[in-house]
Formats: sequence, C-alpha cells, structure tokens
Amino acid sequence: MKSLKILAVGLLLVAAACATANYESPQFAERAQRHQVIAVLPFEMVLSGNPPDKLTPAQIALIEEAESVAFQEAYYHRLLYRSSAHRKHPILIDIQPVAETNRLLAAAGIGVRESWGMSAKSLAGVLRVDAVISTSVRKTRYLSDGESFGIDFGLNAVNEVTEGRLAPFLPWGLVKTNDIWANCELIDSLDGAVVWQTDLAQSTDWSYSADQVIVDFTFELAKLFPYRG
Repeated sequence: MKSLKILAVGLLLVAAACATANYESPQFAERAQRHQVIAVLPFEMVLSGNPPDKLTPAQIALIEEAESVAFQEAYYHRLLYRSSAHRKHPILIDIQPVAETNRLLAAAGIGVRESWGMSAKSLAGVLRVDAVISTSVRKTRYLSDGESFGIDFGLNAVNEVTEGRLAPFLPWGLVKTNDIWANCELIDSLDGAVVWQTDLAQSTDWSYSADQVIVDFTFELAKLFPYRG
C-alpha cells in the first residue's frame, strides 16, 4: 500500500458541501493552553450501501483500510496547509506527522481497523499527544478498487466495483461517488472529553478520481478546525 499523493489543488467540489462547527467546549480555550501536539487518527470507514458481490471480505477490508489512511493523510496535509504562517488566522498547534502516528500505532500492535474500535483516550496515550482527531466517514460506495492505493485485484474486481461501466474506457480511480458524510471530533487525552466537533456532508455527481474526491472533502473538513491565531 503506497501513500496517497496529496495534490495542492483548489476547491473543485462536484456538488455543494456543507461543514458546520456543531460544538466547542466552554472549556476549550483553557484546555487548548495545555495542548502542544495533536494527532490525526486513521478515519473509520462505514459503507452505507451494498458491498460489491464479487469482492471477498479480505479484499473489502484492504480497500477500506487503504481509504482510511488516504483520508487521514489528506486531512493532515490540509490542516498543515491551514497552519502556514501566510494564512489568515492560521491553526496554531503542532500536528504529529501521519507517518509517525501510524508507526507508533503499528509498534503497539494496533492496525488501522483495530484503531477504529479503541477509545481515543487510549490511542492518545499510545501516541503521546495531548489530543486526537477522530473521524468517521460514511459513504454509499467505495471510491476505488484499490489500485489508486497500491492494491492489485485484477480486472474482475475493477469491473465489479464500477458495475462494469467505466473500466474499459477510463483510467482507474474515475468512479461515480455520492453521499459522503463525516463526523469529526477533537478529543482531549486527559479525560477523553470531546472538546470540539464538526460534520460535513457532500454529494458528488461526476466521475472524479478517488484522490480528488478525498482532497476536496478534507479541504472542506479542515476549514473550521480550531486553535486559530
């Protein structure tokens, strides 16, 4: 599995996206003074539609875990972009590099999928950070057959995931996707309290690459992140 290449692109949403900061703890400013480093956890991936019939459970698991890390990496890079000194009201918090986050999880015997079922407080302890970003993504279909993420399942899997429509004509990654929803929480390592939360819903009606869908989605998700200067 290779890392997703994050492209520095503008906002090219296929359809309207809406992000709202739903909650910020009354104690956020006080807690934020104690925070020095935060980490982005692998995204939990939830499929609300029917999985492709011809993919095995093992293949589906690989796709879900690859998408999880792709979203995680993209969000990390979008947060870094908004932490740049030239930005107006930049994010003022150190963010643990994703490679280090995943290395520490692996060293503790915690895989991508296993991390989804663990408490954010315990994961923050493993990562030695002051808070973690825990995000769950629900969507109606997979964004890729896996090739975009370095997984080779062969033509049969490609035809199944795309319902046989696109594989003969387009480079892989170009699939129709719709109805992506995410819930993002910032959780304090001290007591596991949610100190900030937002969600984002986006519909896509055109055949965009998996990379582009993920970059656009996390671009929007990062807009309202706190710790602003």
